[in-house]
Amino acid sequence: MASDPEVSVIVGAYSREQYLLSAVRSLVEQTIPRERFEIVVIKNFRSDRVDRQLSEAGARILFDSEPQIGRWLRHAVRECHAPIVTFCDDDDEYEPGRLERVLDTFRSHPDLGFYRNRVRVIDSSGGPVPETAWRRLERDAALDTTGPIYRSNGAKADILDLVTARVRATFATSTMALRRELFDGELGDAFERTQLEDLFLLLTGVLSPGGIFLDDRRLTRYRSYAGNVSRGVRWLAHAVESERDMAAISARHGRPEFARWFTARAVNHERLFLGGTLVARVGAGAARREAARRTAEYLRFLARHPEERAWTLDTWAAGIYGLSYLAVPPLARRVAQARLAARRVN
Repeated sequence: MASDPEVSVIVGAYSREQYLLSAVRSLVEQTIPRERFEIVVIKNFRSDRVDRQLSEAGARILFDSEPQIGRWLRHAVRECHAPIVTFCDDDDEYEPGRLERVLDTFRSHPDLGFYRNRVRVIDSSGGPVPETAWRRLERDAALDTTGPIYRSNGAKADILDLVTARVRATFATSTMALRRELFDGELGDAFERTQLEDLFLLLTGVLSPGGIFLDDRRLTRYRSYAGNVSRGVRWLAHAVESERDMAAISARHGRPEFARWFTARAVNHERLFLGGTLVARVGAGAARREAARRTAEYLRFLARHPEERAWTLDTWAAGIYGLSYLAVPPLARRVAQARLAARRVN
């Protein structure tokens, strides 16, 4: 175990151990000497086999069943000893030179607060996924022409457009590194409330007095498979709450453009939550009174938010299912069930 590490790597594993040892193995294979970094694994389960191999790799193991991901990760941050903290999800991996690049970048930019690199997509077995199959945010193509981008604290005026539109810097915790001190105080306390840790880490970098570095190198192997992303109705409820919180934090810190951006995301996710819940309850054969109440709630929401009233099936299907259920329950239920099944397949 590193006694005076320069960077701490937090590996989080929540109810999933399938890829954990692969993630830690990619850390052990880093190009910098082992004494320069520490590995802190936080998880909510015990396994004699896994724990033994983690210990053999020199990892420190924390057990925590806390369901709030921000509070869970901050627990790990508080156990870190290095001035720089970076993350590796249990199903991701690092390229061998990632930690060396992170340390070199922080050394070259003494005022740096937040670092992020690009991803390379792998499949469930760890093999490469062809770039033609990558999502747009995974390709992050703008950096192909710009190269790495550094913005000092005094040059963050247009940072919202940069990190959300021109560069896809809003996802993948395993790509991010921050000064440990940024997890202290108000932002650290607020981090404990979030369920959108990658977005909050980026916001922390924006609100910090330090600079931001967006690396064009693909130093994180991001695993894409059926079970690595949960975007169900329950997730949408957490997203709405977290985005509203981040909007309030942005406003308090004098970043109204971020407050507006987070508010717009929260409104969109609230529509998806209300509509998704309505379709799910229709598919489950809810009582007509409940279906009527949820349909009215969804249509009132659309009335209050004209920006969400796009003329698309995705927008209006929930209301149509709800109204149809009041007239012809069996048919509406079957159609809703088919829609839910199609979404699960996709």
